[in-house]
Amino acid sequence: MPHTDNARHGITLVEILIVIAIIGILLSLLLPAVQGARSAARRLSCQSNMRQTGLAIHLYTEVNGMFPPAKCTYAYTQNGVNISTIGHGLIPFLLPFIEQTTAASLYNFDRNWQNAANRDAREVRINVLLCPDSEQVRLNRSSTSSENIVEFFCSDYASCDTIWGVRTQLRSLGIDRSDWRSVLAPAVRGTRTHPVFRNSIPSSADVLSALYVNPVYPQSVRDGLSNSMMLFECTGRPKKYDLGKVAGDPNVTPREPIGGARWADDASQIWIDRMCKGTQMFNCTNHQEIFSLHPNGSNFLYGDGAVRFHVESMSPDAFVSRFTANAGDSADSL
Repeated sequence: MPHTDNARHGITLVEILIVIAIIGILLSLLLPAVQGARSAARRLSCQSNMRQTGLAIHLYTEVNGMFPPAKCTYAYTQNGVNISTIGHGLIPFLLPFIEQTTAASLYNFDRNWQNAANRDAREVRINVLLCPDSEQVRLNRSSTSSENIVEFFCSDYASCDTIWGVRTQLRSLGIDRSDWRSVLAPAVRGTRTHPVFRNSIPSSADVLSALYVNPVYPQSVRDGLSNSMMLFECTGRPKKYDLGKVAGDPNVTPREPIGGARWADDASQIWIDRMCKGTQMFNCTNHQEIFSLHPNGSNFLYGDGAVRFHVESMSPDAFVSRFTANAGDSADSL
């Protein structure tokens, strides 16, 4: 009977190194895919948040017959003296329609958003207004930081009234429009002599009747709601970002804090005053500009409630066609 050698051979060091190398290669291939999947999931969640906010805008419009104002700011005077300034952002008008009935009941439109009477309302954290990519940045910092407390009362979504500071640059590229505004417009900003202040503070209804004097109606959007952008990302505030990175001295906290971060703030509205990398229209900075932390682009809510993701390399002409609401232009070039 032949002899059978049942002795087991050990694994050599070379074999171990080969296995480790193979595992390393597999992990290096899988990690970008996992990160990409997580990034895509956060982007979709952000789109869902914007869609819910868009639904709230349309519910407000159905109830009131007009779009909510992008912002309201008004100074009341007596004998030429400013005796009160009352301002509100877009979101306070939407509170009853984004399941924030408690905050809505606490919010006083007859006081400025910063007034002590509005503290309990304005310090409500509204998760549907927070982009998950921006939220990841916030959660990575200490929860005991006073800066964090401010950030939790933020909105990463904002109205953008007009293409203002870059019109000259656009015209030099042969891009011109008869109207540079988007769907949501601010109420008239100015001053008003209000006799009711002689004796008492006006009621909310009285204040709103004075503030909201420039309404926008759905039927007045000549370019069509499905072709016109309505709500935009401006993520990361109050931190200032430039080209995807936190701006300022890395040893200073907070790094160049910027205003307009809180959802109630009448300065939460943004504009387009800057282009970067030649002709890039957004994702340049979050300092009063359209900006997201999504790779290569940003989400946009259109007037019909649809949310679309556009790459930051989008041509300026196509962007302007989608942005403007009453320019009589076509978005077919997109």
